[in-house]
Amino acid sequence: MTITHTSNAFLQVQNSSLYGIFAWSQRAAQVISTKSWLMAIEIFVDPTSVLDAYDRFQASKNVIIEDTTKVELAPYKTILETETGILLVADQTITLFGRGFRSFIEKSDQFQLSSFSHYSHLILPYLFSQIPLEDDIKTITNVNDFKELVEQLAEIGFLSPATGTIHWGDLKKTVPICQAFGLTRGTPVDRYYLSQFIHEVRSQVCGNILEIGGTPKDKDFYEFSSHCSYRILNLEPGPGVDICGDVHDASVLDPNSIDSILIFNVLEHCYAPWKAIENIHTWLKPGGKCFAMVPNAIRLHATPMDYWRPLPDAFKWMFQCFSEYQLFIYGNPITVIASYHGIAVEELTVSELNAFHPDYPVATCIVARK
Repeated sequence: MTITHTSNAFLQVQNSSLYGIFAWSQRAAQVISTKSWLMAIEIFVDPTSVLDAYDRFQASKNVIIEDTTKVELAPYKTILETETGILLVADQTITLFGRGFRSFIEKSDQFQLSSFSHYSHLILPYLFSQIPLEDDIKTITNVNDFKELVEQLAEIGFLSPATGTIHWGDLKKTVPICQAFGLTRGTPVDRYYLSQFIHEVRSQVCGNILEIGGTPKDKDFYEFSSHCSYRILNLEPGPGVDICGDVHDASVLDPNSIDSILIFNVLEHCYAPWKAIENIHTWLKPGGKCFAMVPNAIRLHATPMDYWRPLPDAFKWMFQCFSEYQLFIYGNPITVIASYHGIAVEELTVSELNAFHPDYPVATCIVARK
């Protein structure tokens, strides 16, 4: 099946370097250091296959921009040199936003430059000619070299499937693939991330341990030291429940009495999770630690109620009463989709599971010290 790519890049000069930036993203900007990247991004403005794009790439190597075109482009080049402009290179458009993303939203100070690019595919190298980019155009001598370039740009996110060509396959469903988080197919994605977190912090969990909302079998799954004491606090009595009570009620436990408190996949079920965290802080001994996890991308699971999906910034805010904390954030677009659809861990590769994208958390964990 022939794949048709199109460009998907926002370009901006910052501190005398050229970057591909990611709109409203926590992801770090990507340095662009070679002319081949710019040229390829420009070629894919017109959605095309890799082979057709390679032909255009080769044909453009010896094209020279006319002086009249340079004169017409000069005002736009000046805007980009001031670091206030952002250049969007996307499906059939090259648009300069004179006031950055403000112009993108307000539809003001926008300049359409697509017409300049139709014949040469070289206006991007010219618009950013003040940046000392590596001139590597002649090193790409065959289609395999070009394919590697395209794959690299697509992996970063500067190239995407052309509009209307996405192949949904098994994901184009209005019901999930597994309605039980992935349990009917294997291991749920959030359970994988909890295991990763436990592996990171296991050596810190010690002393008098309390798990809130846990079950007796959890201790074996966590593999904590046998020298630690382990109790469970739950809303309802049951086998293995040591303390029956509500985490919102500070009187359930004595202040300054616990060394380590675990609360995994529970705070989203608390009507006031910040109050629960305040109580956890009260119950911990000075220097004691709380180990918590909340899901960010997971279907509703009302047991008994499902109130919140605290995101990383909210999680940090709720733990501000602690003297120090460390966040552990897991997830990327693939695992967000897998989590919602109930696609199991066993159906993904380790690299797919471990890839991290700050804008697509599946689970957020924290270690907080009193």
